[in-house]
Amino acid sequence: MREVTKVLMFVFRRNNGSIEFFVQHNHEGFNNVLSGHVGDNVADETLEQAAAREVVEELGVEPLSVINLEHKEVVELKRWDKLSTEWAFLIEIPNLDVRYLEGNEQHGWYTLDQLEDALTFPNHKRAVPKIRKILA
Repeated sequence: MREVTKVLMFVFRRNNGSIEFFVQHNHEGFNNVLSGHVGDNVADETLEQAAAREVVEELGVEPLSVINLEHKEVVELKRWDKLSTEWAFLIEIPNLDVRYLEGNEQHGWYTLDQLEDALTFPNHKRAVPKIRKILA
């Protein structure tokens, strides 16, 4: 099983006094936060740098802030024969109507109260309490 390091990006915007989170509606029926690999194309890339780079690559917008949630989980991805160490980040972007730039994936915007129920994967859901503490 190949070991990889990934960043999970809890991307949000402030829209008319409300905080909204970007959730990808995956073509396979999953609702997930954005994720990306660390160090694939950039040597000595930090986790924070990878998270910021991935937001630009996937949404086409520069982050306003990148906060490491200090939330790490190791997930076995049997389908791809990978053992993935995943670090969660809270990332604020400008209040723009962004979209996923690669493929035909759809997305939705969810409030913090809706976020946990909107996500499919337990390892994504488990980061939400840390986000609540930061944004409270």
